[in-house]
Amino acid sequence: MIISLRFAALLMLVLAIGCGKSSSGPVTYPVTGKVTLGGAPVAGATVFFAPASSDVGATAQTDPDGSFNVKIELDMGKSSKEGLPAGDYRVSVVKLEHPAGAPSLSKPPQNTLPPKYAAVESTPLTVTVKPEGENHFEFPL
Repeated sequence: MIISLRFAALLMLVLAIGCGKSSSGPVTYPVTGKVTLGGAPVAGATVFFAPASSDVGATAQTDPDGSFNVKIELDMGKSSKEGLPAGDYRVSVVKLEHPAGAPSLSKPPQNTLPPKYAAVESTPLTVTVKPEGENHFEFPL
């Protein structure tokens, strides 16, 4: 339950701070990557990028092969922009799945990845987005 609450709080924070810019938004640089667990790709995971110094964070969803492309949301979700501003980020990763049976309030989704990656406070994952070169990050969990 704590992970679900942290997930919801982080998502609201990221959306709130990522939506405060004009439609042109901040200068960004393409960010891609891949999430694996035990060498296998992790499909359907949410990857959070929490900024250390800028005011723009973002989330990305992994594809079936575990890969992702980061976009920031602008103008309260009316538009988006590829990449992230240059800077340092803490990265958390969750994959929420419903327990067996129909989803309900009494059966909230559960994170299926190791818990240490779920919260910005506990994740060991960090990246630096740079203005030059490739910003491709591999996250073997």
